[in-house]
Amino acid sequence: MSVSQLQTLSEFTSSLAAIFKTYPILSLLLSILYFIFSYTFGVHIKEWVKERRKKSIEQKEKIKLLANAKKLRKNQSGKKFSFGKVSTSVHVLDYNQQGYSKGFLISELVNINEIIPAEYQEQFNRKFKIWESKKNNGEIFEGAKKVSVKKIQIDRSPIGEEKRFRVELDNSKGYVHQRAATSVFLDLDDNMRSNIISEPHSTMEPFFSNSFGILIGIITGDDQLVFVKRGSSTAVNENKIICGAVEGMIDKDIVNGKLNPIVAASRALSEEFGINLDNEELSSIKIVSCIFNCDYHEWNLVGYVDLRRFGKKYISSVIFDYNSTAKAHDSWEVNELMFLDFEPKVIAGYLLSHENEVVNYSKVTAIFTLLSAYENRTEVAKAFDADIDLTISDS
Repeated sequence: MSVSQLQTLSEFTSSLAAIFKTYPILSLLLSILYFIFSYTFGVHIKEWVKERRKKSIEQKEKIKLLANAKKLRKNQSGKKFSFGKVSTSVHVLDYNQQGYSKGFLISELVNINEIIPAEYQEQFNRKFKIWESKKNNGEIFEGAKKVSVKKIQIDRSPIGEEKRFRVELDNSKGYVHQRAATSVFLDLDDNMRSNIISEPHSTMEPFFSNSFGILIGIITGDDQLVFVKRGSSTAVNENKIICGAVEGMIDKDIVNGKLNPIVAASRALSEEFGINLDNEELSSIKIVSCIFNCDYHEWNLVGYVDLRRFGKKYISSVIFDYNSTAKAHDSWEVNELMFLDFEPKVIAGYLLSHENEVVNYSKVTAIFTLLSAYENRTEVAKAFDADIDLTISDS
């Protein structure tokens, strides 16, 4: 405020003081009116101003949250999953935070006498011989007979309009066939691969689809999220980091003519970690997403198991004991078990610090487990926000 303005204000104040001194009754009357106004209309005006300010702040916060949500969801429905700083080569067909209801997977087993496309025949034959040699040398094993996705689409139930997946399945032609076909896919040039995976539920090539996997994040009884560093002797993703359990679904998972992913998830938990859930404990498994691995042309369901409700029965030390003493059937595949606090900042920091080691679909599994099972989704969003540096060292 300038000197002249201060002088003017001072003169005005002096004039008011003179008037009140000359007319004390007027001064008293104005004081009474001011008192009445302050504790009647004034209170209402103050409350109105506060409410307006509060709504303005809430509106700005809402706009900010929507902007952040849009940024975090960017490309999730496209060829590349992205959540804040984390992105990977996975197509998310659908995600349901609460988990899908029973009967969400409508499957039909069809016996397709599939003919190898002529353009892939010669290369497939070469790859088949390589992988067959690996099998004969004991480097890989055929294992149980798997099922494979040949067609997939989303629809809704007539009552409640809940999302469902209609899947046409075929019996896989064996692990050697699967690895040979995948090898052909990996050798395709970028343009050909991009065309095949652009909208995988409609552009996929059935010849390359020879499995249907399930990925399960594991929250232990003592509030830890399980990560696994695979051994060097595994045929796929050797020395890479996996979140939780990974399992290919097999013909034995077809119950009463329908594929039951909970059976597959339960088997994965048992064979890989020695976690043998009772029938009444199976409800702790939730399936929350269906994804397509663009790197390997593979379909997977994504879910998690929350073991916190069972107290000390499935805490991290128990699971570690199962693995270290080989009580788990497939513990040989595990090189190292890691238990991280089930906290958004911890998980985000780990994924970012080990970005090149964590398998693409396991990034999605970890994030969807957080989004579905952590009590505060806002904290999850903040932890992965691209404007925050959360990387941590290996120490």
